[in-house]
Parts: sequence; C-alpha cells; structure tokens
Amino acid sequence: MEFEDRAVAFIDVLGFKDLVNEAVVNEQAKKKLEALVGLLESAIPRLNAGVDVTVPINLIPRHQYISDCIILSAPLTDSERRWYNGVSIVVMRAIQLSHFFLNEGYLIRGGISAGKLWHTESNIIGPAYQEAYLLEANGNEPRIQLHPHALQHWDGGSRMCLNDGNVSFVNGLFDFYIPNNTEHGVIVATYEKYEIFAATALASILPQSAKDKWQWFQTFLQSEKPEGLQWAAAQPIQ
Repeated sequence: MEFEDRAVAFIDVLGFKDLVNEAVVNEQAKKKLEALVGLLESAIPRLNAGVDVTVPINLIPRHQYISDCIILSAPLTDSERRWYNGVSIVVMRAIQLSHFFLNEGYLIRGGISAGKLWHTESNIIGPAYQEAYLLEANGNEPRIQLHPHALQHWDGGSRMCLNDGNVSFVNGLFDFYIPNNTEHGVIVATYEKYEIFAATALASILPQSAKDKWQWFQTFLQSEKPEGLQWAAAQPIQ
C-alpha cells in the first residue's frame, strides 16, 4: 500500500434510494432505475472519450462506482507539467458530471478534498477520501463542497467554484462545460431544460426534503443565468 498526494471527489446521485424502493413494486420505476444505472456506468467512459489523446493516462481522473456514487481521484501535481493542478481537474470533471446528470433530470451532491490517498482499481483508502465522503454525507443542498484541504490547492481565477458564506462549492452550472456550448442557442436551451426539470419536481408529489433540494437548485439556476438571458416561466412536464 503506497499513499500518494491526490485530489479526490465523492459524488452521489440524489433520489436513488427512493427510486430503488419504488422499483421493487413498480415496473415503470424499475425501468427508470435501470436507465439510471446505465447512466452511472456510462458517465465516466463518455467523458474520458473526449479527453485529448496527448494527456498522460495517469493524469486522467481514476474512478470507481459504489451503488449510486462515483469516486474520482487525480494526482495533486505533476513534476513534468507545472501548470497541472489535480484539484482543478477533479473540479472540472465534477462540473461535467453535474451537467451529465442534470441533462437527465438528476441532481448530484458531493465533496472534494486533497491529501494522502491509496486508490486502486478496486479500492480507495485515505483521510482525503474520508473528508470528501463526510462532506457529501453531511451535506443537504445539491452541490459539491470543497474541503479546506482542497481549497489549499485550488488556484481560483474562474467561476468554476463559488462561495456561499463560509462554504465553497463547485459551480455545477458553469456553462463552459455544457456539451456543444459554442453552437447557437445551446446554453439557453440547456438552462431552459434545467428550469423545466425544477418546475416539474416542485409541482410533483415528491417528499418535501426532495422539493427543498430542487427549490435550492432553481434559485441557484436563476442566479447563474447569463446576463440578459430571459426565458418564459417553465411549465412542468405532464
């Protein structure tokens, strides 16, 4: 066992537990669960497929799945590439995952830390992982928080991460990582789609705790809407 200095993220897809319970007795819910499991299994391979072939394999975030959770880690630094920052890489991948799951109507929550870590293809151990896990487990809002140990390595300078009081978190709506964002109207259409998902969730019979998360997301979405962007009041999906 050899510990390395790595950035690590623990990310949870929200609503999975209730969907599993419903899938046991409801065929439609079972199909939805099967689709979500397929999304989970395809998320990282799809994102990895878009990585430039010149990027060394060891710098591409390592990943694991545990039920509805995705664990990521990457080296904190690279001796041959002074520009490389492992926390920035993990934050970038967290934003990509946020858009990936939002596009299908799912919110995510998580934590990111940095420090000593032993991460193989089958296991992960280390205080950094425990810190990231606890940020997710103790969190409420659908966002990915940064532990102070991650913030020590975050180079800032963009809106990839934001502050809310004493909480620093990943900006999961950062539009630079919306797929095909350079095409005309894509960013507007994507934000409108997210607004419809939020309106649908808030008009549904979801538990209040779930609605509270969608309410937080809807407020955050409005705050991140590009200046001058307008959309009509979203109508719930019937």
